[in-house]
Amino acid sequence: MQAYAAKLINLIESKAENIAKQWAADVMKHNRTPSYHSLSKDLVVEQGVNFYRLFRQMSLAEVPYEEAKSFSWKYAEEFYQQKIPLHEALYALILMRRHLWLYAEFQGTFVTALEKQQAVESLNRTILMFDYVSYQVTEKYQQLTMEGVNKKLGIVKTFLMGKLIGGMKNTYKLAFMAVLLIAAGILTYYNHTAGKVVVFTHLFYIPIILAAVWWGKKGMLVPILLAIILIASHSLFLKDAPFTDDVIRAVMFIIMGGVVGWLMDSVKKLEELYEPFKL
Repeated sequence: MQAYAAKLINLIESKAENIAKQWAADVMKHNRTPSYHSLSKDLVVEQGVNFYRLFRQMSLAEVPYEEAKSFSWKYAEEFYQQKIPLHEALYALILMRRHLWLYAEFQGTFVTALEKQQAVESLNRTILMFDYVSYQVTEKYQQLTMEGVNKKLGIVKTFLMGKLIGGMKNTYKLAFMAVLLIAAGILTYYNHTAGKVVVFTHLFYIPIILAAVWWGKKGMLVPILLAIILIASHSLFLKDAPFTDDVIRAVMFIIMGGVVGWLMDSVKKLEELYEPFKL
């Protein structure tokens, strides 16, 4: 069997560019790999050549899994940067394996019945090599995806979900929020009873945003409560003043709390989605 395996390896190595060109022509027009259609042909051919020439090293290596990484990780990084979806990158590998065997068959590499039977045995080795590459490409894609997500969410996680305000125990959060709400009530009472036209309600956005960051949409209770405090106080102490401005402020409290709460719930769901893929 070793002789037939060597026969296949020699063919792949010597005809790497020819096989790669046939693979590139297929993958760049195949309906399951549309993202490859706009790529440079030279780039795609180079990927094929690199793999086919690496095939001997992988086949003869004591630890072929480690040897495969030199191709797999580079393949994953390059096509991740080209924004090619993982399923297309993997299907391109399937086509790469298919063209390898189509070329060998077309060249009449395995002629006799015995050769074909033993060629099937060497096929198992070929499949194993591609399985290694497919696994490693998927692993690298996941790593790159997680790095991209963490980078894009870095500011949010640092300033909104970091240890400074996001790492507090829920009991402390509730106590702190209670203090802020009491302070908001006192501030509202003082300004309304004094008849001052000071736009103090901007300070209310501090507890509103904190509640949304800590509890997501569940934190909507805080802006609703602040809106009630503002309208109730106005009704009691500013009966002669128009309600329009305070009603608008109360509505904005609720809108702000809802938007930030929805965004934070989305961020948390995204983190949960990618949690299993963290390496």
